[in-house]
Amino acid sequence: MDITVETRYGKVLGREEDGVRMFFGIPYAKAPQGERRFLPPQPVEPWTGVMDARALGPICPQVSNPLNPVDGFEQSEDCLRLNIYAPAEGSDHPVMVWIHGGAYVFGSGQSPWYDGRAFARDGVVLVTLNYRLGPLGFLHLRHLAGDAYAGSGNAGILDQVAALAFVRDVIESFGGNPNRVTVAGESAGAWSVATLLVMDAARGLFQQAILQSGIPIAYRTPESAEWFTAQLLDALGVRPSDWQRLLDIPADDLVAAASRIPARDGLNLRPVLDGVTLTEPFWDALRQGRAAHVPTLAGSNREELMLWVARDPEWAALSDEARVSHVDKMWGPLSDRARDYYVDGRTGDDLATWLVRFASMRSFTYPTIRAAEIQSEYAPVYLYRFDYRPSRLGAAHALEIPFVFGTYEHPSAKALVGERPAHALVSRAMHHAWVAFVHHGSPQAADLPEWPAYDPKRRSTMIFDDAPRVEDDPDSAERELWSEMTNHVL
Repeated sequence: MDITVETRYGKVLGREEDGVRMFFGIPYAKAPQGERRFLPPQPVEPWTGVMDARALGPICPQVSNPLNPVDGFEQSEDCLRLNIYAPAEGSDHPVMVWIHGGAYVFGSGQSPWYDGRAFARDGVVLVTLNYRLGPLGFLHLRHLAGDAYAGSGNAGILDQVAALAFVRDVIESFGGNPNRVTVAGESAGAWSVATLLVMDAARGLFQQAILQSGIPIAYRTPESAEWFTAQLLDALGVRPSDWQRLLDIPADDLVAAASRIPARDGLNLRPVLDGVTLTEPFWDALRQGRAAHVPTLAGSNREELMLWVARDPEWAALSDEARVSHVDKMWGPLSDRARDYYVDGRTGDDLATWLVRFASMRSFTYPTIRAAEIQSEYAPVYLYRFDYRPSRLGAAHALEIPFVFGTYEHPSAKALVGERPAHALVSRAMHHAWVAFVHHGSPQAADLPEWPAYDPKRRSTMIFDDAPRVEDDPDSAERELWSEMTNHVL
């Protein structure tokens, strides 16, 4: 049935089904179009009448790829919108705001993987959101356009801050508690959560954090960001002195041109250490206690890299030497010590398995462990690792998401996770842990063994597998190797 809610901005029409109220496509900022393109988000203005929020809104402009088919989704720069799933009864419910991943170039809050009904049925108000992607969200222009565009390289992050501020202002109308907000995300979404943890502009907008497979190892430097801007201008045939032409070029053309530029030092488009929005490296800010008093749940997946290599027919055909070269180029560098541990004496499938472990450890697992070590000095931290192998992809990147949300039976998820009898048990354990954390600041749930907070001595880690278990300092020799190789640079 239809349901109308009144907020400080105006009335919103949604749907109520099976004890869950759903509202889609609610704008949290003005459309960043025309002269507002690349600028920080501007607050949405109150509306008259009743806003119809019964259907999903547009997603932000992006290119399609096999992991992110966008057929059937409307794309528009008027995409700064969020979706709310709320319990039909009661008030003062805790809130979880979900930030999607996608390497800062694809994804949306509309993915069926993020359907929030399971959370709402467990007393959580679940919010998903869109933020500007690709060059529309992360193109550094300050050196060309002046201080008005100082935040253009982090516009997508500023969108997230604006969404959190909007949630603070309206969520009580949907039965949520604005003082009990957990911000959560996966991959680039977790990068974003980590960034929000140490940003002055986001302070006070949330009280807890969940990071799934993502820690910002390094922001882009202004020099790197300026290089990419130069490449994009050249690809579009725009002189630097005519940068304002970027305001008129169709969004699809901007996004397509950016997608064709080869990566030089990691993701071409990611947050920029611009000195305004982001003023210091993530690791420095974390060490200084910028995220003090924020309980954190964080973890990674055992075989993150499998999402890419298991679906790549070229990977299977590569020689051992070519596989090592590929991982060294795309996920490395492979130092001499790393080669000793992961490569030397290994061949065939055994070598491939250990190369996956190297890339997963370097880009996801060890940075997460290091962040947990630091953050545990300031607040409770709960560390997990997803070891469950739902399909031939193994415990790959992103495959924990449908188990957290309980959406593993959706066709788009089933295509990757397959079908196993253990799916329901794994999903129940993970989902209940996330619900418990959102409610109480601890993921301890009835489905789980005792889950102690992380500390650098015991290093208790929840392993989500066919049956959940706690291990103290799992794979300690490998962790110690990474600690020595990075020399605590992270």
